[in-house]
This record gives sequence, C-alpha cells and structure tokens, in this order.
Amino acid sequence: MEMRSIAMKLAVLLASFVPLGLIADKHGAKNEDAFGFTNGTVKMKYNNEPYFYNVLKRNYTAAVGQPAYLHCIVKNLGDREVSWIRKRDLHILSVGVHTYSSDARFAAIHADGSEEWTLRVANVQQRDSGAYECQVSTEPKISLSFTLNVVVSKAEILTGSEVLVRAGSDINLTCKVTHAVDPPSFIYWYRGDNMISYALRGGISVETEQLTKTSRLLIARATTKDSGNYTCAPSNSDTASILVHVVNGERPEAMQSDARKAKKDKKTTSGPDRPCPVPDNI
Repeated sequence: MEMRSIAMKLAVLLASFVPLGLIADKHGAKNEDAFGFTNGTVKMKYNNEPYFYNVLKRNYTAAVGQPAYLHCIVKNLGDREVSWIRKRDLHILSVGVHTYSSDARFAAIHADGSEEWTLRVANVQQRDSGAYECQVSTEPKISLSFTLNVVVSKAEILTGSEVLVRAGSDINLTCKVTHAVDPPSFIYWYRGDNMISYALRGGISVETEQLTKTSRLLIARATTKDSGNYTCAPSNSDTASILVHVVNGERPEAMQSDARKAKKDKKTTSGPDRPCPVPDNI
C-alpha cells in the first residue's frame, strides 16, 4: 500500500508539469520566470542549460551619430561563450569581451558576474542598420536575432528657408527636431556665426520644450539690423537655417510674392545650376 501511495504521488507531480508547458506555449514571455526561450523553443529552467531571458526587447532604434546598445541576457551560461554576429555578412564582431572587428566603433560590454552581454555601436551610421545575432556556444548552438534601425535626426524650421518681416513686427521662428530617439539636451539659436544672446538687445526670448522637441525664437519689434541667416542647432541632430529679411515700407506678403516671381524668372534665364540672388528691392 505504501509503494502504491508513493507511485500515485509521483504521477500527480509529473502530471502537474503538463499545464505549465501549455501555459508557456500560449503566453510566451509572460511566464519567463518559469521558462527560457531559445530559437522559439521552450526550455524548463531546471535543466541547467543556457537560455535567453527577456526576449521581447529585440528591436532598437538609434539616430546617426549617437551610440546604440543591443542587450542580450543569457541565463545558466556556465563555461560557454557569448558571441555577437552581424548577419548581413556573418562577420563575428565579438566573442566574450574580445572584439574581432577592425571597426573600433564595435565593442562588447560585460560586467563580471552579470548575465547581460551588450553590443555597443558608437557613432552609429545608416550602414549599421540591420540584423545582429547573439549566439551561445552550446552544442548545437543557440542564437537570438536583434534588429537595429538607424534614423537621421535633423532640425526643421517650420516657416521654410526664407521669410520676410516688416520692420516693427515680430520675428517668430519655430524649430522642431525630427527622428530623434531622445529629446535634445539643448537647442541653440544663431544669427550668422554668433549665438543669439539676450544681452544683445531687449525683446528676445527663447522657449524650448524637450517633450515635443521644439524651440521657439521670438524677436520683438524687429529692425533691419535683425536681418540675417538664423540657425537652429539642437544637441543631437543636424542644424536648420532660415534667411530672415526685415524690410521697411511695403507689406512683406507682397514683397515675398515679388521675390518668388523674380527668383522663378531668374532661374528660367540663368539655368538650374546658377544661384538665385535676392531681388534688389529687399
């Protein structure tokens, strides 16, 4: 009777693993505390074999010129090695903490005792876009694919590349940073080569909103001395410039229409490769 009781208890214990497996197949990483994932295959953690952890974060975006970090977490690594592979050419970028690339922008980051193996790409370029693979030297090997998307972050002044303002009116310029992964830490404004300073004259204000990645420059009661090339320079993207003409007399709207017509006529007679000068009455 005692042997039969033990056998029944073992049967109940083994049967209890069946629903766990079904739950893992259905919900995936929601049960990652109980399961590891390798190439889509579920492995129980108690088998003491390496497996990838936190597999949901595998798509990363970085702006050109900024660093990118791909994070691979491996549990139960033991004496195996973790490698990073660039999939487009199957180039081995790193094995362990050793880098095997002539491109110094690539580096493997790992702290002693940590289960995280990070591939860092400094000064990211558009050619770095694509798939990368984190591999573990088991037999057979296991691997997990990551995708790096590289975008070009740039500034844009919403009023275009040129604007005419009547003397006595306000110069109101808005700059927006697009395709930036993180908000810029600052956005500076320049007129020519000089940074715009509140000390230059009164009536100047700059409002920068990091959340919306925009900056607004307001110059009240503009004079002809405020004419010039204005540049918006964010900390983490390309700059944008606009040519501001402060004029007396005619309405700026009418002068702008005349300027566009003159430019169009000049372009027709001068050819596409010749610069279009600003009309004489501006």
